[in-house]
Amino acid sequence: MRLLECEIKELTIYSRAYCNCYELLNIKLDELCEIMVREETIRQWMVWRRDEEVQRQVDRLRETAAEALCDVEKHQSKSISLIEMDGNKYLTTLIQSVKDDLKSFDINQQSKVLFIGSGAFPISVLTIAKEFGAKVMGLDIDSEAVQIACQVAKAFDIETLVSFSDEKLSSLAFLKETTHIIIASLVKNKIEVLNQLKELIDENVHIMLRYGNGVKSIFNYPFNYDLSEDWNQK
Repeated sequence: MRLLECEIKELTIYSRAYCNCYELLNIKLDELCEIMVREETIRQWMVWRRDEEVQRQVDRLRETAAEALCDVEKHQSKSISLIEMDGNKYLTTLIQSVKDDLKSFDINQQSKVLFIGSGAFPISVLTIAKEFGAKVMGLDIDSEAVQIACQVAKAFDIETLVSFSDEKLSSLAFLKETTHIIIASLVKNKIEVLNQLKELIDENVHIMLRYGNGVKSIFNYPFNYDLSEDWNQK
């Protein structure tokens, strides 16, 4: 994990100076995803998961990978064309994954969806609008990511359904009409976001919370809170 953290951190620095390095950085992030789901990694996790130094290294690796992924998404959004998106195997797989993920979430043309943590390469936001005909707002604290995401939406020709914002939840007018909320896996402060939403949304709003516990926390922010007293969980 130390080696991966070091490699990803160095490639992130190089990529900001030399765009050609983004391809290498993307390969290294793919390698991290593959390592995370290997049987050997899972076995080792069961042995070392309670070790404090292992947990500290996991936290460092996750922060480094999350920062790198944000950079990669910005680069992809600026450089990839709509034709490339249609023919890209990785993106095709990702879009299908989003469709499968949302089948049980009851989104339709009348839905108003808020996606928290949409990023610069908002595939989930665009897929929801394109496939379900729903009105979607992507929310992200990174103003540069929001600007880039707006340009990507133009390539999909669905600007009437999609918008992006870096506003705070407390001042977001879209929440008044929101029917569904999705919180991205790379949103770090999930419990704070949920506590804010509890005060701001109608009780009939549906929320999908993405997270990665256990070995998946290597590349996803975990969530280990009991919500049974405050929320109806499914």
